[in-house]
Amino acid sequence: MIAVLVPAMLIACWNDYRSHRVPNGLNAALALAGLAAHGWLGGLPGLWHSAAGLAVGFGLLFGLWLVRGMGAGDVKFMAALGAWLGPQLTLYAVIAGGLVGGVMALAMILVRGRWRESFFNLGILVTKCSSVRTALSDFGSARSFAGQAGMMPYAIPLTIGTSIVMVGSYTGWWGIL
Repeated sequence: MIAVLVPAMLIACWNDYRSHRVPNGLNAALALAGLAAHGWLGGLPGLWHSAAGLAVGFGLLFGLWLVRGMGAGDVKFMAALGAWLGPQLTLYAVIAGGLVGGVMALAMILVRGRWRESFFNLGILVTKCSSVRTALSDFGSARSFAGQAGMMPYAIPLTIGTSIVMVGSYTGWWGIL
């Protein structure tokens, strides 16, 4: 799993950093390889475990894409990672990635000195979530904020979160697994 995920995550991070896109071909190949590997090694139960991880990765981030808080490539990337991780580790990876993303966002705000813009954007997000019509519109989307406070390539915190979970799982240093 590590031999496949590490290079794929590095490619996704580089592409997301460089062009704010995670390639569909990479996501599809990663997802299909995860389903195939689990199906081959675990039979039908392994395939279901992989499919559940894919669904969890997609489902947890789909809402953020729906309100335009995250790109579709990032959602598909997490789904593809989920096909390798299974449902439980995917949940942990999304949580860890969200925490890493929050720290990265604060660091970006600090480094760029964009406190005023960030508080203004927070007000826009509150307004965006005040009705279904605005929540599902481009108003207050992540892309609309890109010029003001910067757009974060979210494949990076998702990769860091996934890496933390993988290391924790393989080494057994965290007892909740």
